Amino acid sequence: MYARGILFGKMKYELGDHSYVKCPETGLEADIEFTNKGYFSGKDNAVKGVIKNRAGKILFEVSGEWNGKMFVKDSASGKQDLVFDATSARETYPNARPVEEQEECESQRLWLKTTQALKRRDHEAATEEKSRIEDRQREEAARRGAEDKWEPKLFRQVQNGAGSPDEGEENLDWVINAKIDGKTAQEQTAQILSIAPVLPQSEIEHIRHGQQLSAMGDGATSTTSIQPTNPQATQNDSIGSARVHRLDSLAGDTDEFVDANSTFQA
Repeated sequence: MYARGILFGKMKYELGDHSYVKCPETGLEADIEFTNKGYFSGKDNAVKGVIKNRAGKILFEVSGEWNGKMFVKDSASGKQDLVFDATSARETYPNARPVEEQEECESQRLWLKTTQALKRRDHEAATEEKSRIEDRQREEAARRGAEDKWEPKLFRQVQNGAGSPDEGEENLDWVINAKIDGKTAQEQTAQILSIAPVLPQSEIEHIRHGQQLSAMGDGATSTTSIQPTNPQATQNDSIGSARVHRLDSLAGDTDEFVDANSTFQA
């Protein structure tokens, strides 16, 4: 995001970045660039890019403005279609948890004081709060850099190479540290919400309830994964260390039980 007209003229924001999306199943790649207007040429809010197949052949070309009309042209036939018109589209506001339910570093909570100051047009307070957050983030980045190995909470590094678990993801640095393999959209939603509860708690409960009803209607049962809390447990371990966690992949709940076999053998 860039700000234009800070020193003179009317200030406005521009979006300038590069987006790359790849589908491992189909091999389709979308390479989209959001360009900024130059000093002497170019257009505001322009979008351009291509969609390629697994072999790298360009199938479609993307063009237009992200705040106006966006088009996709078939490279083979030359036919161009309108795919999105922001001028007539209805706004869809982000659906997120209330700020009080969010963790400290989630965006809305992290930048709450800054956005509140901007809404009040208190630019001095907004700048001060923004600087405080960025200073803290620089300190945290320095601490991570000093560590031998730093592991993010929700992501892991891509394992490259033919035959690797992440084959086909070579252009990515990080992927979600979980397996999303649900056969339906409902199952995939439940798996994603088990990673991080990004929706309001009431909606998560609604989704879980619908998932359970769907499983009952299909005569299906939820799959579970049982893993010891301490994989190194031996027969002489206490009952406390022989506890296991049962993860319900449909509901996303984790329950704790005592491993009966380990308890009785001990």
